[in-house]
Amino acid sequence: MNFRSTFWLNSFSAAFAVTMLGACGFAGNEDQVRVTVVEDGDARINPIGTRLNFASSTMRAAMAKGLVGLDEEGRVVPALAARWIVTDDGLSYIFRLFDTKWDDGRQVTAERVVRLLRERFSELRNSRLRYDVTAVDEVVSMTGRVIEIKLDAPHPNFLQLLAQPEMGLFRAGHGAGPMRLLNEENGIKLGRFDELSPDEQETAEEDDRWVSLRSEPAAFAIARYRAGGAQIVLNGKYHHLPLIEAAGISSGDLRLDPVAGLFGLRFIRANGFWAVPANREILAMAINRPALLTSFPGVSAWQSRLKIIPEALDVAGINTYPDWASMTMEARIVFAKNHVSRWKASEGPVVPLTIALPEAAGADILFKRIQSDLRRVGLDARKVSRNEDADVQLMDEIAPYDSAPWFLKQFTCVKTTVCLNDADSKIAEADTATNLQIKARLYAEVEEMLVDHYNFIPIAVPIRWSIARQGQRGFAVNPRGWHPLNPLIGIPIS
Repeated sequence: MNFRSTFWLNSFSAAFAVTMLGACGFAGNEDQVRVTVVEDGDARINPIGTRLNFASSTMRAAMAKGLVGLDEEGRVVPALAARWIVTDDGLSYIFRLFDTKWDDGRQVTAERVVRLLRERFSELRNSRLRYDVTAVDEVVSMTGRVIEIKLDAPHPNFLQLLAQPEMGLFRAGHGAGPMRLLNEENGIKLGRFDELSPDEQETAEEDDRWVSLRSEPAAFAIARYRAGGAQIVLNGKYHHLPLIEAAGISSGDLRLDPVAGLFGLRFIRANGFWAVPANREILAMAINRPALLTSFPGVSAWQSRLKIIPEALDVAGINTYPDWASMTMEARIVFAKNHVSRWKASEGPVVPLTIALPEAAGADILFKRIQSDLRRVGLDARKVSRNEDADVQLMDEIAPYDSAPWFLKQFTCVKTTVCLNDADSKIAEADTATNLQIKARLYAEVEEMLVDHYNFIPIAVPIRWSIARQGQRGFAVNPRGWHPLNPLIGIPIS
């Protein structure tokens, strides 16, 4: 066992010992499920607000339906809305609501849903969904159970947007299910949602179907699973993978979601050598992606990436790869080494590239691979923490919906100072275009511009893993990386 595995096995063992003290074994009741979410930062679970961590998003989706939601396979399904239609021009979505109630017994009405949606769209202009909610022009009530959302430009992925957990609606703190909060004595405990009278609500906790939800660092989450204190662990990322190996988790229990998103290096500062796009291209050429990805055990299906927009989302027939994509790794190294030598001969030494990464064994593996690849071509790198100044930061984000523009908008001047004003202008032009063919062509042109600018160096598809035993009810890997709680105990969303 190498030093890396030994260190993380020791870390896991310490977490395992602590977790054993508080773990409770299972009686094999599939109607009582304990879920642990891996959180690197704030582990608090609070479903209110617009900047929700994964655990808070999971809780909000369980307690507060939106018009539509996502099932365990990542598909859009009815929630508050029983059905809907979309006009031919894509500018109007009309929803008919179920006859249902909030968890305080008040009736869900179109008028109240309209008010809540207007407020939510306004609030989410400062969230990860900011670029998409701006497409909403107006929300109106048509009858007591019918509402209409009007857009100022077509949004082909609008239903997927409405299914995001942030779009779940609370009325004065009351949701409409599919679950209700039972207590917060040891984490969050959620149970079956029913339209109950006040007297009946007092006995709601007697229902034997419930899910407990907690969040904690990866080592503790994995240790809790090993100790029998959790049946499911969610939201694992690439830098936690050495813990899976160290803990000896069965390959059958490790589940990888086939997500789309961005995993690579985004420039947030560009000085000296790195101020020149042709030099940033050298970083892209130097990284040996297959060798890097195979450094992580147990994830042989991890796919490398050379382009920004996934192939499945290419627009207008344009499939923009970098010019060097067809070169062999050996040829790329020779080209890059010669380029760096010429630069140094005329401009002098190159300062090491600083890379902001998490403090985790997986991040150390990633850094050492990139540093080794850069040294082969005459460059160097230095790892810093995520709160320190850096030239590049690792992006590791899942696309919330199947949207080519989402990928492009991660590199605007709002997101990073290393940007192209011309690309931002073209994105704005595409956003307001009502003709879908023109919109697609403009986005495709933006992709070409960004590929040549090299303010982002794609490395791979993001990794999102969960741990769940074979046959776990209501759990499925899916392209959204989203795992709702209600199916785990057989509760439908609507």
